[in-house]
Amino acid sequence: MSNTPQEGHDHRLLHAIAFGQRVTQRSLARELGVALGLTNLLIRRLVAKGYVRMAGMGTRHVQYLMTAAGWRALGRATRQSLENTVHLYTQTREQIRTSLAGISERCVRHADGRKRVVFYGAGDVAEIAYVSVQRTDLTLVAVVDDTRTGRFFELQIERPERLAAAAGDGAVHVIVTSVRHARAIRARLDALEVPRARVSSL
Repeated sequence: MSNTPQEGHDHRLLHAIAFGQRVTQRSLARELGVALGLTNLLIRRLVAKGYVRMAGMGTRHVQYLMTAAGWRALGRATRQSLENTVHLYTQTREQIRTSLAGISERCVRHADGRKRVVFYGAGDVAEIAYVSVQRTDLTLVAVVDDTRTGRFFELQIERPERLAAAAGDGAVHVIVTSVRHARAIRARLDALEVPRARVSSL
């Protein structure tokens, strides 16, 4: 279901040629993050497939133009990319839902009967976790983040120092909702003296 690196390059090249302005091999190389020689090879392959044609603009300049076949190929690649994104989102959501079910079993109920949780991290993973937590018996009561500010859905994003006060409350569980910064966040929670038994990662 996933695209090969070659197909990914084709998609990005076609998109850049279709919607870029004054596209050159050098600008396309920067766009893809690959060497100029490889970009030349990739473009020639697109030309050979009939997706792109080259038109002369003087002695040293070439214009890259999409063909009808190129537009169709771009449409197919865009649909495939969207399908892959939806598939990845669905997989991630199910993994998070499974993790939340395990966290729920370890949570202590507050005096008000709720299993209260705090998200540490307000990024993309947290947004998927927010959707998933609605289908559990967990109640999201706060969101903290080291750098982000503003609102996270209906909650105001707060500073992590808030957890120092919450640490004295035995009925709040912290869920690390950042994959990239999970290790640093756990170190921060240790510094804030949040008991490890009340910290989980997705």
